Amino acid sequence: MKPYKNIKSENLGLLLLLARVTAVFGIFLSFLTLILFIVNALSSGPLAITTSVVYIPVCITTLFLSGLMAATVAIEENYRVRTVHLVSQGKT
Repeated sequence: MKPYKNIKSENLGLLLLLARVTAVFGIFLSFLTLILFIVNALSSGPLAITTSVVYIPVCITTLFLSGLMAATVAIEENYRVRTVHLVSQGKT
């Protein structure tokens, strides 16, 4: 699984790598939170469920920041390609 596989970048490759790593971490954290929620619901009851519910905003924020980084890379790459195209048209 490779998140954001359609995005490529010449200038912001490190940020794209960080976005992919953050997305994988967010997905892993989401699965871990889901498993923790199920285990707490089956074993301890409603009071222990609140401990796993606390991690849901962390998962959502992690995935949101990953998407924000990927969007930044995509916008920059689109701007770069458009600028290269405009410059090459002006030279002919």
